[in-house]
Amino acid sequence: MREKKMDIAKMLANLSQPKEELPPLANVVRKTVEVPFITKDGQVKTGSFNLVMPENAPMPMSAVFVPHYPMGEDSVEMRSYLAEGWAVASPVQFDPDYNAKLMDDDLVFNNAALYTLKRLPEIDADRVALVGGSAGGYMTLMLSGLQLGTCCAIANGPIANSYFNFFVSWPKENQLNQTALVKLLAEKAAKGEANASDDKKEENPALAVMKSVMKLPIPFIAALNGGFVGDGSHFPAKEDIARWEALTGVGVADCFSHPMMVNHNMSDILVPVDQISKRFTYAVPGGSLPADLDLHMPADLPGKIRLSLEEALPAEKTRCARIPVPENAPETDLPYDAGKRFNINIFDDGAPEGYGSHSARMDVGRRLDIPYLKEQLAKGASQTNALTPAMLKKLLLRYLGKDLSLPAHEGVDDAAYGSLVVYQKEVKAELSDYAKHHGADAVNAVFQAISVSDPENQADLAKAFSAVMTGSI
Repeated sequence: MREKKMDIAKMLANLSQPKEELPPLANVVRKTVEVPFITKDGQVKTGSFNLVMPENAPMPMSAVFVPHYPMGEDSVEMRSYLAEGWAVASPVQFDPDYNAKLMDDDLVFNNAALYTLKRLPEIDADRVALVGGSAGGYMTLMLSGLQLGTCCAIANGPIANSYFNFFVSWPKENQLNQTALVKLLAEKAAKGEANASDDKKEENPALAVMKSVMKLPIPFIAALNGGFVGDGSHFPAKEDIARWEALTGVGVADCFSHPMMVNHNMSDILVPVDQISKRFTYAVPGGSLPADLDLHMPADLPGKIRLSLEEALPAEKTRCARIPVPENAPETDLPYDAGKRFNINIFDDGAPEGYGSHSARMDVGRRLDIPYLKEQLAKGASQTNALTPAMLKKLLLRYLGKDLSLPAHEGVDDAAYGSLVVYQKEVKAELSDYAKHHGADAVNAVFQAISVSDPENQADLAKAFSAVMTGSI
């Protein structure tokens, strides 16, 4: 392993610095909304999300939904959104178990939360945006591939190819950590320190955890891997490529029907940038990692799993650009081309480093998403949405209870999200709303363009489409 370029102790010292305390939010209305949903095991559970709204704002108002992770009231992003007159919704609390259930129960809950949010009287359903990062970025991509009628989305550092992330890149990084851990334990045992205790009290528990893994090559992977992978019971079988395609961003990218911005750092060690764009990955990682650690996607991955997000999106509608990041980068607006539906910003902040997370840099200013959100929310989903054949097919399969992304339940609770009854109401409402703004002929034209790989579904899809468009359920 080559010489480190940054002292991890310095990074920990920076993390330990107290954040500037912000005054409590004023002139807002708070509401907690409960959301019943059905788990993959057929149990009805109730999740909830917080809704924070500017006081005295005209209703119904635009909203930003932050999936998977809660957005605290001390967040500068929340305060920026509220200052624009937008409501902000995010899950009430976070349990690390949610990461392990990212692709099943958590996916259902976040779809249920978005479905519920858009039907609240305070919210303008035509002006709801998605903004998520990391695992929340994964959820933003998935919601974009599963929900019609959302105005736009911003995914920051998203897990776009979960198969690659969990079965290729993380195992390599974990192997580095495990090899180093065995060596460290052997060295401690040789020195008679195997059972030595450290009674030093840590002021910050998070720092204590970090210090316990700081001698490993990739500390953040050591800290996070188990929380996402768990015992693997919430993953599809590795060989079930159809289900993996249905549960990963690159697999549902052909369903994206609204504008989207994706922001990613080239130094990201948790979510290697190759799954976003293969054109900008460093040939070798930074000096803190072995030169032979290959963070590229293998060429022989199956099906859509072999694709980066850039490859999965239509080239003529996509802008993907490398953006150099200078030292002590100032606060700046996120760049985008309003003429492209999909904008991918690849920030070149250096090669991946073992001490990094989503970035190996700590001198980068805020990147502001307000201009992009403001432009899209001003238009509304009625103007920004363009129904794709893949999205229409996915909605019709959900209507039939055959969607691999969101399995349908019958005879459990027909009022809970995850039931076939609710899915059918959802699909009918979304397609009816789209037809109201774009015309039934436009929807019919998209249906005619559907290419069905399994012929036995053709008749069922046609029957479902007829039922949806004529109003019968």
